[in-house]
Amino acid sequence: MLSDGSYELRIPYANASELVMDILKHGAGVEVLEPAELRQEVITRLRAVIKKYG
Repeated sequence: MLSDGSYELRIPYANASELVMDILKHGAGVEVLEPAELRQEVITRLRAVIKKYG
């Protein structure tokens, strides 16, 4: 547990699209810190959702 009460998980993965879907299921409850490519993919998907629903 981190000092702010959150947890840091390190998850090995082979398929980024499956992991991104799992991340998005948790909404604002999670944040991808690294790798930068995975973080950017989550941002790209979230922007697409905002565009559709915004």
